[in-house]
Amino acid sequence: MTVPTGGVRCDLVIPVYNALRSTRDCLESVRRFAPPWARIVVVNDGSDAVTTEFLRAQGGIVLLENEVNLGFVKTANRGLLFSDAPWVCLLNSDTLLTEGALERMVAGCEKDEAIGLCCPLSNGAVNLSVKLPPGADVFSFARRVARTSPARYPDATTIVGFCLLVRREVIRALGVFDEVFGRGYCEETDLHYRARAAGWRCVVADDTWIHHRQGASFSDSGARTAQNLRILMSRWKERHEKELADFNGRNELGAVRDAATFEWTLRDPEPAAPYDVLFVLPLLGIYGGVATVLELANALVLQGVNAGVVVLETVPPEIEMELFFRPLRLSAAEFLERCPPAKLLVATGYQTVAHVAAAAASRGIQTAYFVQDYEGWFGFDSPEYVARTYDLIPRIVTVSTWIAREIETRHGHAATPIPISADPDVYYPRGDRPAAPPVRITAMLRQDERRGMKFLLPALAEVANRPDVEIVLFGHATVPADAPRFRHAHLGTLQRDAVPKLLSTVHVVIDPSLFQGFGLIGLEGMASGAACVLTDSGGVSEYAVQDINALLVPPRDSGALAAGIRRLLDDPALRERLAAKGVETARRFTWKLTATRFRAFMDGLPPAREVPPGERAALELLAFEHRTRTNLVAERHELGKTLNAIAGSRVWKAAQLARRVLRTRLGKAR
Repeated sequence: MTVPTGGVRCDLVIPVYNALRSTRDCLESVRRFAPPWARIVVVNDGSDAVTTEFLRAQGGIVLLENEVNLGFVKTANRGLLFSDAPWVCLLNSDTLLTEGALERMVAGCEKDEAIGLCCPLSNGAVNLSVKLPPGADVFSFARRVARTSPARYPDATTIVGFCLLVRREVIRALGVFDEVFGRGYCEETDLHYRARAAGWRCVVADDTWIHHRQGASFSDSGARTAQNLRILMSRWKERHEKELADFNGRNELGAVRDAATFEWTLRDPEPAAPYDVLFVLPLLGIYGGVATVLELANALVLQGVNAGVVVLETVPPEIEMELFFRPLRLSAAEFLERCPPAKLLVATGYQTVAHVAAAAASRGIQTAYFVQDYEGWFGFDSPEYVARTYDLIPRIVTVSTWIAREIETRHGHAATPIPISADPDVYYPRGDRPAAPPVRITAMLRQDERRGMKFLLPALAEVANRPDVEIVLFGHATVPADAPRFRHAHLGTLQRDAVPKLLSTVHVVIDPSLFQGFGLIGLEGMASGAACVLTDSGGVSEYAVQDINALLVPPRDSGALAAGIRRLLDDPALRERLAAKGVETARRFTWKLTATRFRAFMDGLPPAREVPPGERAALELLAFEHRTRTNLVAERHELGKTLNAIAGSRVWKAAQLARRVLRTRLGKAR
């Protein structure tokens, strides 16, 4: 970095250990919002090869590298001691810096020479937390906090280290974190009390809010946390308990937030800006299509687009993932009455089309339709019904060229294909794939018939007994009792963060789906460095090319699947070549590119037309009828779960076995 030391008012120190996606997002926010007088110092704490390669390619930073992983405390200390600026800000790599944050914190602290340490408000800041309001994104809410806060900078008990501004004199007088705290936890609280004991103030910047994911690069250890807490309490227990009680009793943040709910309480004199784009989801369930919409909205927010999501139904369990916005919860009836101002409303499934069309017509809002699969081939409604939703909102975006062709060929509507991403900053080779043999093979088991499980299992059974094969399955479905028996491990339903870790350890990924709108599991496997056997059907043609980066076989053909697997088992050179080309392919599919293309689609839309009163009335009636017809979504979901539970129960299986035995006996008796 070329900024001269004399011109640096604050060093921004970012310790990094893996967590490539969070690190990328953090650095992008820093480049966007750090003032020119801040120097960016990244300390790479022995990250994996891909993260290290990424960091070394970054311009405009000072990069310090630990030869081995030292842990957070020593890595943070290296950055703090490297700095010679009047202020140094320690920023976790799982944060997003917001507009004016560093400027306000430094200016606020410089008003009082007694302030030695300062941290901002955040969604994840323990007792200094402020929740993101419904409908807001991290950047719009940070601006609201800055506009409305009285900026009192009250004393905090205790400051939190995810974003910690430190005056240089504090480091000169007291040093840095005590390395007795090992790899981390409690070290910033100890520094807080050391500073307090030396007469410094430790404050919270109540006019500054930044996003904090928590734990993206720092796996928790209960034993380590307990040990560090014992060390902390042996030094500061009496003082901590007294100051914490005083802080809570005074309710120092009562001027800006509700003490019970952590919600921001100050009204914003400025009217809310209309959304640039508002996606309407039927529900927030644990489905790939839901995750895709949320990922796209995240990527748009990171690019400065005022993007949001409305969720119409509550159907547990709901998906858990990091969001840079907080969805609005409105029932279908409420949505028609209270749809917030927006420039573009986007239906995300055929169930939302009537509601989007009706709400948009009454407000003069443009509409679009985000299609992720050919919905007429599955779900509760007929292809004829789904087809009419394309007529209702013909401005269509699809996640693959295949879906665009299907819609144009079958229904005459031209659609814009915008491919989605497996996120190569999450799915990538992590260097933990064992040398073969055995060759590790994985596939995701899904109950839905179109996912091809009944063709997958016989294919796996054909190769499972080979000594050079290890089969690892995952997913919510189980191997049916009447399926061929074969040697395998089943990991069950995995958390989202666990899937990329698994895929980076396997050599072969299989997707036997009969058709898919895009086929993310194939691209995720490629991105992770595995060779893939995929069915040559649907959206996989967006990225998969036979014998170039994957093996493609006909759907509904167990023999072809087995032949493809055997070919990869018997030809290690082919397996490695396909895997290498797969990684290269997957790196071309990023959420940043998807968001950029979606913005171009938005910019190319014509203004919303004025809808005549009669047509508006018809659309509202259609939305009412659809709402009445689909009120049983949650009940259907629960009934499906109950039926699956019955089908998987011992009693039901025993009854089916008894039934088969009885039928056999009756047959013999005849």
